[in-house]
Amino acid sequence: MNVALLSEALRDLSAKLESRDILLSDAILKALKIFRIFYTDEKLRVFNRELLGYLQEEMQEIEESRLKHEQGFVYPKQKVAYRYLTGFWVSESILKRGVKTIACLQSERIPLFCNYGVSELELLLARLNVDEETYIGIKLVPNSQEVYLCRASQLYRMYSAIRQEVKKNIDELILEMAA
Repeated sequence: MNVALLSEALRDLSAKLESRDILLSDAILKALKIFRIFYTDEKLRVFNRELLGYLQEEMQEIEESRLKHEQGFVYPKQKVAYRYLTGFWVSESILKRGVKTIACLQSERIPLFCNYGVSELELLLARLNVDEETYIGIKLVPNSQEVYLCRASQLYRMYSAIRQEVKKNIDELILEMAA
């Protein structure tokens, strides 16, 4: 196995991520295919989580970490802070009746950890007009009567941050491979 060729393929992949010439989900799959030759699944967990989404158990740990950090406890910087959206909860019944303006619904802005996988985000973003006027409702629990509303631009910001984080992780592992 030629490490130099694989490293070059990964550098090319990193450049395509930077220039947005590849879907993030495709880039993660290609990176995983190469990195699995060198690294354990545990080392590659961050790629899997970004691709497939975070589990409910992980979300609880992440939220506890955020709350401890906000309360001033000395705690390591949260690694997935880029996955928080800013929006507010509304009743699904209100949305079904129709809303003339979002302003009438707005209440306290609440941060929400979005556990969606990259593929889900790409599907959502492909259907949305990403601007400051477009809102999207996110329902994290299927039978819940509450919907989390946030701007589509929040989802795009999160997707872009995931792209940068994945690129950074690829670049770090390329350096580690070369050592």
